[in-house]
Amino acid sequence: MSYDDFWFIDQRVQTRNLRRWLIWFILLFAFVTVGTYMAVKTMYKDITAYEIRVSNPSVTITEAKATNVNGYIKGEIINNGSETISGGYLCFVLFNENFESVGNEYIEIGTLNPQETKTFEVKFKRDNVDRFIVGLADTNAQN
Repeated sequence: MSYDDFWFIDQRVQTRNLRRWLIWFILLFAFVTVGTYMAVKTMYKDITAYEIRVSNPSVTITEAKATNVNGYIKGEIINNGSETISGGYLCFVLFNENFESVGNEYIEIGTLNPQETKTFEVKFKRDNVDRFIVGLADTNAQN
């Protein structure tokens, strides 16, 4: 074996090996990315038990999901009244399966003109949220 037999010193083109390694890297990266995405998405379960205690603005929940450590709630707020709503917060009281409170989350409503619709998303880091109640609050009790 001579000194010139090493592949990094060899003057021949090594693109075939480099292409193979690049293809393997891309395939592995795609497999891990898709697998991780699918694993995380399957951990979320739907939250179907909730109560909305707000008449105006009207609140609609479009999606609510949680894992054993976090979750999110998506929905819409619609001002069905004839006056502009300004200030205030939507308060989400989160409960576990034993109906024990595990925390509150707040989202600011802002200014909502008559017949105006806004979408919202509340993310929370609470353990084992199984149900929630939506209400109105004048102030954010977390601040």
